[in-house]
Amino acid sequence: MPIFTTARNNWPSGLTYLLLLLTWEGLSRVYPPVILPGPWESLQTLIGLYEKGRLMEPLLYSFLRLAAGFGIAFLLGTGLGVFAGAQELVFKLVSPAVSVLQAVPPVSWMLLAILWLGVNGGAQIFVVALALFPLFFFNSLQGVRQLPKELLEMARVFSVNRRKQLVDIILPALAPFWSAALTVSVGMGWKTIVMAELISGQTGIGASMNTARIYLKTEEVMAWTLLVALLGMALEVLVRKITRPRERRGSAACDLQESR
Repeated sequence: MPIFTTARNNWPSGLTYLLLLLTWEGLSRVYPPVILPGPWESLQTLIGLYEKGRLMEPLLYSFLRLAAGFGIAFLLGTGLGVFAGAQELVFKLVSPAVSVLQAVPPVSWMLLAILWLGVNGGAQIFVVALALFPLFFFNSLQGVRQLPKELLEMARVFSVNRRKQLVDIILPALAPFWSAALTVSVGMGWKTIVMAELISGQTGIGASMNTARIYLKTEEVMAWTLLVALLGMALEVLVRKITRPRERRGSAACDLQESR
């Protein structure tokens, strides 16, 4: 029964993907392969890249850069966001600067990073960290500002230690905000790292796409694009599955506070 229920709930999404594939296939029959290869040709090219040993190394470089930029943004963004949420003076000093940071498009940071760090100086990691930092900052800030103050005061009255307050009150309340930030940032970070490699990188998926473009290998460009899209969707689904139980626990904690 659960299998049939899941299939029934997901059939509209499956129909949309099918229509997109059929549209892609139909357009590929109108235009020559050098303009628009079809889905089957793109998939065959992707398999060929793997068989020739040209797939895994760029993929590994891109994932490592994404992980590094993501980790830096998470640590700095959540840390500063929690601090700003707890201290009004810090919020007034830092929040305008982060808003300006968020308004600057990643491509501008990419060009500046090339000038500052060079193409092999971690420019791609730098851009991903800057692009994702505001997401973690503002979500952590809002999470701290919506902490259940009554529970914290009650914990102080009963002399509950800091560790127990952190584990049982603070982290569950922040979980929904972090979940939202993680879900949005993983897809955004994945697209940003590919774009950064396309502009400045000599390795990674973006650099491979740029090389294929230079030599007019449209089928390789489409193959890499297909891979990027599938991996981006898979990462978002994975993050949702990981964060959903924690989000539910955080919501349950908030509901308990409201009921009291």
